[in-house]
Amino acid sequence: MHTPDGRSTHPLKTYLRLLRYSRPYLHWVFLVVCLSMFTAFVGVLPQQVIGVAVDELAAVTRQGGADEGRAEEERPALRESAGTGDRIARPRGSQIMLAPYVKRLSKHVATNWFPEHNAGYVMFYILGAGFMLLYLVSSSISIVQGLCMSYLGQSLIYDMRNQVYGHVQKLSLSYFEDQQTGDVMSRVVNDVNSLEQVIVGPVVGFLTDVARLSFLLYFCLRWDWLLTVLGLLVTPVMVGTTYVFGKFLRKNFTILRKKVGELNALLQDNISGIRVIKGFAREEHEFGRFLTKNRENFQIHFRLAKLFTVFRPVIGLLDQLGTVIVLCVGGIRVLNGDMQIGVFTVFFVYLRMIYSPITGMSRFYNHIQRALASSERVFDLLDTRPGIEEKHDAVVLGRVRGEVAFRDVCFAYGNGVPVLDAISLDVQPGQMIAFVGPSGAGKTTLTNLILRFYDPTGGAITIDGHDLRDLSLKSLRSQMGIVQQDPFLFNDTVKTNIAYGRLNATDDEIVAAAEAANAHQFITEFPDGYDSTIGERGVKLSGGQRQRLSIARAILADPRILILDEATSSVDTETEVLIQNAIDNLVKNRTTFVVAHRLSTIQHADLIIVLEHGHVVESGKHDELLANNGLYRRLYDVQFNPDRGRGDESEDTDASPGRGARNGMADAGENGFDLLGDMSGTSLLGG
Repeated sequence: MHTPDGRSTHPLKTYLRLLRYSRPYLHWVFLVVCLSMFTAFVGVLPQQVIGVAVDELAAVTRQGGADEGRAEEERPALRESAGTGDRIARPRGSQIMLAPYVKRLSKHVATNWFPEHNAGYVMFYILGAGFMLLYLVSSSISIVQGLCMSYLGQSLIYDMRNQVYGHVQKLSLSYFEDQQTGDVMSRVVNDVNSLEQVIVGPVVGFLTDVARLSFLLYFCLRWDWLLTVLGLLVTPVMVGTTYVFGKFLRKNFTILRKKVGELNALLQDNISGIRVIKGFAREEHEFGRFLTKNRENFQIHFRLAKLFTVFRPVIGLLDQLGTVIVLCVGGIRVLNGDMQIGVFTVFFVYLRMIYSPITGMSRFYNHIQRALASSERVFDLLDTRPGIEEKHDAVVLGRVRGEVAFRDVCFAYGNGVPVLDAISLDVQPGQMIAFVGPSGAGKTTLTNLILRFYDPTGGAITIDGHDLRDLSLKSLRSQMGIVQQDPFLFNDTVKTNIAYGRLNATDDEIVAAAEAANAHQFITEFPDGYDSTIGERGVKLSGGQRQRLSIARAILADPRILILDEATSSVDTETEVLIQNAIDNLVKNRTTFVVAHRLSTIQHADLIIVLEHGHVVESGKHDELLANNGLYRRLYDVQFNPDRGRGDESEDTDASPGRGARNGMADAGENGFDLLGDMSGTSLLGG
């Protein structure tokens, strides 16, 4: 296993790391382990009851049986002598452990409670009752143990999933840009889920198997050490086979987890993009991609099935080989008078039982390999450090004035290609600053830096004199709002989506925000009003309705610093007017940064920053920039004076925005503008 920085870790360390999640539940672990030890001991005793019964029957047979003509008073003596092996020489210590206790109990019960009954019958009644009692005790403890294990296992998974999801929330935007959403979901849900069956259960099962194996070996070695050794000759082969199998298992489970993540990622993309798929009639194409991924999952699952199919019969064959050795050698020892038939009966059953804990410990090893396959992906996620981290003494901002300053800000993404170079800018509280320029000029990157989705690679950005890197992320982002061109809405009610801006808002405040965003009227026309569910990403709403809900959400949040993507570029003229009026209500008394596509929306900005190739090439007000006849003028002419933009100097250079709007706005891709497309999925970052 390798960590994200390339360091390798030992599988045992990884599994021990998994077990550390049980620390808060050590009292439950102790209880489960104690119950396991007791279950292991009680579980081997019923077979001894059967052995005592076999010895008693053999003794009676040797002495002529318990015929009805024998004197009643002789039967207790007969029962007392039966099974002691006086006529058969046996090694010292080869008596069944329960035999003397059962005989003394039978004699006591027959003499004092049922003197008129046949003592042999009484013994078998006691043996039957003892067998059932031991079974009931063992089963009852197993039930309690199972319930405790289930609670413990689910608690550990609950804690782990909370930790993983909490860590995901702390990761930087750059992590999600490099990962598939479905794969991250698979790690949080599927991989964590799979660990539930490999953390507690296998460990408890392993301890139980060790305890049971110890008890079984103790009795078997006590009765006949040589036969025990012969019966266990196949054990090293079983262990070696399991080790080799485990290596293949881990490798294939690692591939399986990866393939499951890829399949989830494909499904997530297809379901989220179903409108695009249907719009381009690409159902067959996407089905073909799904078939490919599903085929890969089928192949790895079938490969694992083949491994298990081969492994189990091989282990079973070795198990039966050990049984044959015990049957042959043990049978000869009974015939030679070296072992009681009852002891042999129990020994034979015990040796069969010994293979179960051995294979159980083998399964434990395989469980570890399976756990490692999932834990590698989970720990890889947990070990990923956020690209943006708070200082331990981060400053918690109070309500900010909204003064923003850029000081020689430089930035390059991970590939090292510079995106911004020496950007300096002073923004006063309440000003509107517009960023314009061709695609790739760095407009979106500047807004990402303001939100501290990334840190500058050079220079600094300050808010009210505080370097962003010195601030608490929550206190910073809780005072910022984003309204995007394609706003993200949750699959919930209208009220919940607006209230996301301020979770403790009252109904009156929510309605007031909707009214300010020109959204109240269409909301009240829904059958359930503010309690209407809008579907995933607001699919039940029009583009203009979604936009106005996102503006209402931002109004309710009352951010001091606002970032606007072009909010009216994809709606009709009537809706554009409503949205523009809502934006006018939103930007009042706030420091606002606008990533502009439609230049008509920023003509009243306090300052327009024109970017090209990461540099500020022009700055000023709308009229000043038009008079400069620089890049801004060329971009303006592309939208409002296309003939001049093509080089025809005969056209009027002061074409009005209204005329341009009537002639139709150029598409973002055609004009070379980009939108705030790579911002976070949420429309508003709230505290």
